[in-house]
Amino acid sequence: MFLVSNDMTATLPARSSLRLVADPGEHVAVRCTEGELWLIRDGDPKDTSIAASESFTVPDAGTVELYAVTRASVRVTRCRTGAAGARGWRHWLARLLSAQRAGYAGTRR
Repeated sequence: MFLVSNDMTATLPARSSLRLVADPGEHVAVRCTEGELWLIRDGDPKDTSIAASESFTVPDAGTVELYAVTRASVRVTRCRTGAAGARGWRHWLARLLSAQRAGYAGTRR
């Protein structure tokens, strides 16, 4: 199973997994609300175990595999750091304004 949205809640059957991908400048917070999960991070020699009411934040880009040891419920929240989020917004606005100035179809003048 792959994470597609910014925020999600999922219930994983025992011995199943969920793969999360964090982009550069993005933090992924994982909160276990029921059961027990193992967090397996690419390139990290140690795994992390979280149980009900515990959480873990993936501070950098990469792939994290959530493995349900028992039936587990998880809440995943993605957020961008302030600088990356502001840069993305400014970049989007600059592209929009340049498209409007150029008079591309589908943009208002």
